[in-house]
Amino acid sequence: MYGHIFYQVARPEPEILVAFLEIPTATLSDSMGRHGALASDIRPMYEGIRMVGAALTVLCFPGDNLMTHKALQMVQPGDVLIVDDGNSNTGCFGHRSALAARARGGVGAVVSGSIRDVAMLRQEGFPVFARGVSPRAPQKNTPGSINVPVHVGGIVVCPGDIVVGDDDGVVVVPRAMAKAVLEKARFRDLKEKDLGSTATGELPLDPSGAALSLDDLLAGKVVEHHGLQSWSIDLGAAKP
Repeated sequence: MYGHIFYQVARPEPEILVAFLEIPTATLSDSMGRHGALASDIRPMYEGIRMVGAALTVLCFPGDNLMTHKALQMVQPGDVLIVDDGNSNTGCFGHRSALAARARGGVGAVVSGSIRDVAMLRQEGFPVFARGVSPRAPQKNTPGSINVPVHVGGIVVCPGDIVVGDDDGVVVVPRAMAKAVLEKARFRDLKEKDLGSTATGELPLDPSGAALSLDDLLAGKVVEHHGLQSWSIDLGAAKP
């Protein structure tokens, strides 16, 4: 859907965004039944990264970042730019874009294709996630759309969805599910920390929050042998 700009969209409450700062992306994905995570090729551009914000979505014509520049004028505090550029190999987001976003209170960017100016982005510490890196500059000729549903990393992202990023990648929480997911994620995070503190080597919780048992998972699926078994190869038998 090209050629549309929506200036007013529903956004999550600021206190909800703050609450999500406590939760790792892995726990969030687990709390949504192992869903919500962008594809693993959407990677963080540096280590120690952390990002939580509301999706400001940008649909670009492939190889053209005209609408990204328009979106940078629309950034509100707490926004994360979600740029669907058709997985283009041009650098549709760079250092100057990051500075412009940060100046308006933006907290990060997720790009379906490539970015550039990586060294300066790392130095600046602006959270950016992307599929690749390219020095090639995009065109600025063809309009796309702003604040429409976009497709990034195998996930449909709607304007106002909650976007969480860390060293593991990016998870998108639909705005309508935010409170329910947050409640589950907080419970799961506490349980996981309790299990970790005991150092028992137990399995992680399943998506519903129940404890998993290796014995139950393997029951009827393997044959277990408890007698001594000696495995050896007679190399002499291989001689001509």
